[in-house]
Amino acid sequence: LAQVASGPLPTARGVRRRSPPQRGCSEAPRRRGMQAYASMAGRFWGGGDAAESSSGHSSGEDEDAGQTQDSASDSESSSSRTSGSSSRTSSTSSNSGSESDEDEDAKLERKMLRWLIIPEHTPAARPPGRRRRPGAARNRNTVSDADSSATEPVDYTLEALVKEVAQTAQTRGRRGFDRREYARKLAALMPCAQRHGPRVQLYIWSSMVSADLDAAGGALVPMKSQLWSEAFDKVSAMLPLLEESYHELRGLGISETEIFEGQDAGTADPTCHARQQAFVISAAMKLDDELYKALQNTQDAYGFEYQEILSLSPQTLMLLKRMLGFLESTKQDQPLGMVALRFMEHLYYKPDALNKALYESIQDRVGDSEKASWCWPANSKVLMATLSRYVRATGQVRQLRKALLFQAYHLALHDLFHEAHDVLSLCNVQGQADKSESDIDMTILYHRVLAQMGLCAFRLGMTQVAYNCLRNLCMHGKARVLLAQGFSHSNLQDGTLELERAQRLRQLPLHMHISLDVLDSVHHLCTMLLEMPSLAMESLDPTNHRMTSRVLRTAIEKHDKLPCTGPPESAQDAVVVAAKALRWGDWQSACNAVEGLKLWDHIDVGCRERGQQVKAEIMRQMTVEALRAYVFSHASIYDAFDVERLVGMFALPAKTVRSVVSKMIAKEEVIACWDESSRCLLMQHVEPTPLQRLALKLADKGAQLHEGSVRLAGPLLTGRGLAERGLEGSSAGHADHPGAGRGGQQRFGKVALGFNDVRKGRGRAAAAASP
Repeated sequence: LAQVASGPLPTARGVRRRSPPQRGCSEAPRRRGMQAYASMAGRFWGGGDAAESSSGHSSGEDEDAGQTQDSASDSESSSSRTSGSSSRTSSTSSNSGSESDEDEDAKLERKMLRWLIIPEHTPAARPPGRRRRPGAARNRNTVSDADSSATEPVDYTLEALVKEVAQTAQTRGRRGFDRREYARKLAALMPCAQRHGPRVQLYIWSSMVSADLDAAGGALVPMKSQLWSEAFDKVSAMLPLLEESYHELRGLGISETEIFEGQDAGTADPTCHARQQAFVISAAMKLDDELYKALQNTQDAYGFEYQEILSLSPQTLMLLKRMLGFLESTKQDQPLGMVALRFMEHLYYKPDALNKALYESIQDRVGDSEKASWCWPANSKVLMATLSRYVRATGQVRQLRKALLFQAYHLALHDLFHEAHDVLSLCNVQGQADKSESDIDMTILYHRVLAQMGLCAFRLGMTQVAYNCLRNLCMHGKARVLLAQGFSHSNLQDGTLELERAQRLRQLPLHMHISLDVLDSVHHLCTMLLEMPSLAMESLDPTNHRMTSRVLRTAIEKHDKLPCTGPPESAQDAVVVAAKALRWGDWQSACNAVEGLKLWDHIDVGCRERGQQVKAEIMRQMTVEALRAYVFSHASIYDAFDVERLVGMFALPAKTVRSVVSKMIAKEEVIACWDESSRCLLMQHVEPTPLQRLALKLADKGAQLHEGSVRLAGPLLTGRGLAERGLEGSSAGHADHPGAGRGGQQRFGKVALGFNDVRKGRGRAAAAASP
């Protein structure tokens, strides 16, 4: 009977589930057994409590257990119980027919539920120490005592509050850490912290910001914009508390030295002022780095996402400016230099017009008390010099070099070439940045300064200086890599993943790029103005092989070999066409070829009208170089040149024509002289002898050999090159180093050079006798 009654029952809370019925048991006997069992339960336990039903159920189970032990008594008792139960079933069925017409299944279910609901299996009867299973369902409508007690405000003492914050902060980094819940717990402690002063509030804010910065991505994954904004708001809220903490300590009579060095340096108190100030500065730097990283890793630089990230830059600038004002008032050299350097990094590459517009947009966001400080100065170089002086006060050599490079770039951007050159030469920044191969970031910045100085010299009409600045950048087409504005495909193919990752981390955002088209156009124009007169001089002197740019000559040779030529398609093609016309003195065709370049609209990003002035100056220089090329190419044909005719041909003033020709005579580029009236240039056709030609050729070869030797031996003449070969101090011949000059004595002999004898006043006769 127990096996038959062990079928599936209606599911409800507190109902004990039975095991499924055994296979082979049909439905009809199982239902008859359930009816018989229900009738017995209604007869003996009907109206009884759950405890009696459970006891009857347990006795039935004991009876079944006894049946399994003795098979003989089991058969007899089962037969007697079957006969008795059949008689009771018939009587029960007859009595149920006389009752109401209620559904039999519903009555059966109600009767079974009366005795199957056991109190010890209900949710209220769970033992106090019993733990809930991990996958068990929870009642969301009930509020636990722990949650209700957590929301109640608790008044902590200062030590207890610091301990509570420290214990909460220890949950960072553990499995299942919830940043939102962590911030909510710390925010609940903020009302109590306000009663204990600003330093405890700074400690709570720093714990919250630390959790936000922990959620930042890796080296190539930027911080999410929403998370960055939340962390930035918290750091901005910490700065007023930092100022309040400083004034509070000063009000207690504590000196500045004790605040920043003596009192807080050796203490383990997490709420000390110096530690919180260092955290605020480092958090601001970290947020600025994350913003820079987001600009680096944005795929579409012209899309809305890049513009949205770039719009967050003024907020960082506002935070740095406020920190700069606080550190200036407290006169802290080290943190002031760090913040000033980061502030310069936001301003150095922007022209005055853009910085002025940026300051005006910030004025609309700040209050009336801060609007006066957000006025862009009329002379920006004074501001950059002040910031550079703050960095110099730190005594950090690398930071000072970086600040000087920022200052030189800003000066060159505003056409102050000589001032930029002086700053670049200060403290040997040029040599140190060029030789610091390990510090690639400094080398990239140095190349950016060179590029900007080349553009500055071109705008000022200094063609030779501009060419010298841009020669190493644009000669072999490596400007994209040297300026960190692109990748080298050969390096990516041959390099490893670490090299590719390092190159991606060094790339500059798009808004900081220098136009490569502008650089190439300027380089080609400078090369044309310097190369064409030398190329025209070869017709006068075939032994003259001065070559300024092999690239331009190769491009001209390729252009001459083309079967048919069309209009120029690029800036280089336009310069090649202009160079061919300039070689024979056709200045009008040369000017028409370069007039349509886009260079003139982008040569000065701060003032587009300045491009027309630069264009006019370059056209004038092209006319002058056309005059020189015309004189060189026709000097062997004409006996004299009329000044008035040259003025009419090249549309230049007579004073300019006389000045140009006089310089050519002074440099011995042409053998000529002026007549008594200075209206005609008389050419002297004197052919050099073969010996003179060979002597001139030998002199040119010697000059080329000397220049190449100096270029190769440049690193050897410095301490770095000597140190690499282990010869530092051995061949330099300095008397202040021990053992100086010994290498030269061992190599050439003491008697031949007599270093020590002459230096000590002995052996002068041997020194005089030596050749």
